[in-house]
Amino acid sequence: MKPIALVQLISEQTMQNLVSVLAFRPRHLIHLTTPKTASRAAHIVAAAEQAGLSPSFENIRLSQTPSIAETSRAVHRAVSAAHEAGFLPVVNFTGGTKLMSIGAYEAAKAAQSPSFYVDTEHQCFIDGGSSPQTIGSLLENDLSFTPFRDALNVRTIAAANGLENISLGRDWEPYLPLAAFLLDHPADEQATWEAIHGTKGICANGREPRDPAGWITLLDTPISLPTEIGKMAADLQLVACREGCWYLPQESRETLHELKSDSKLGERYFKAIAPLQFSLAFLTGGWWEVVVMDAAQRSGQFHDLQWSISFSRQPGEAQREEDIVGVDGVQIAYFSCKRGGAKARLLSVLDELDNRARSIGGSFTRRFLCVCYPPKKELRQNLEKRAEELSGIRIVTRDDLKNLDVFKK
Repeated sequence: MKPIALVQLISEQTMQNLVSVLAFRPRHLIHLTTPKTASRAAHIVAAAEQAGLSPSFENIRLSQTPSIAETSRAVHRAVSAAHEAGFLPVVNFTGGTKLMSIGAYEAAKAAQSPSFYVDTEHQCFIDGGSSPQTIGSLLENDLSFTPFRDALNVRTIAAANGLENISLGRDWEPYLPLAAFLLDHPADEQATWEAIHGTKGICANGREPRDPAGWITLLDTPISLPTEIGKMAADLQLVACREGCWYLPQESRETLHELKSDSKLGERYFKAIAPLQFSLAFLTGGWWEVVVMDAAQRSGQFHDLQWSISFSRQPGEAQREEDIVGVDGVQIAYFSCKRGGAKARLLSVLDELDNRARSIGGSFTRRFLCVCYPPKKELRQNLEKRAEELSGIRIVTRDDLKNLDVFKK
């Protein structure tokens, strides 16, 4: 069989293009774009590379609002050129505007080239019936997304949305016993939080040191942790035991001493304090992320779940760490996890959550705000109302995790 040249219409949403590349594994990609969607074409190529594919690439620019005739002519020329170059042209008429789709299908039918529509909701391809050669014959008669499910992961979807610089997350399972203990012993969890962020805690009201000297002082400040939590945290190297007391891990001490005289706090400083910040964050709420991660994994609803995964749009740009990101079918599943409590300001979190999820997965994402200690009465009602206004963000609490169906659509 001839190698495939995949002709695609590009719109703001790229999922219908990404799954087509993963399924048909074309040797050559021909993307028809408008000025508004031109950059999206390159994102799809980057996503293909993340999946281990390296097709040659051609971008055909159309006008801002292409008509049926303009699109039809462009697709017809692309199909003819692909034939002449020894390819089998296959037309994906899913993207773009409705007029563009009509034009692309019209050209495929006139040229008797195979064509298809991507049904992302039902996770399958639909043959356009424009050629005696069926789409099924090109996909081993399996029109579902199942054959390339593993390639449809967080990395490829994020890359298709312009996030190419990705650092995969931490291994969460070693932290689960401590996280589960904190969940099951709320009095000890509260005492741990007070020991760090309480008014008499080592980082009172959540204020961390801002320079090496401050962190060195913190290294010498004992933390009043409940005994069992201290032991489990020490096993994970979140804290260290010295003379019967709990302290932050000490590995960064020498580096921080060296940096005391450095007027510019650069990468070496932030690398030195990173494990200290992780310990503080985990013991004051980060553990809840691991509890949610475990429940989401056990639900069987998601795959490629990542804890503490980081993204940025290009190398050298500061990466932003996310709580939990995974894939549900063809959608990004985004989880923002908050400990909550009486003073938590959760309404503002919803808008940020919505924006962050869409930046990774586009408009069609599943979004969860997971709150261990949710607000009560009127504040809870306001939170739920705003979550629903933002296209149905699901709020998940510690009680909800008793029933894993909470993650179903």
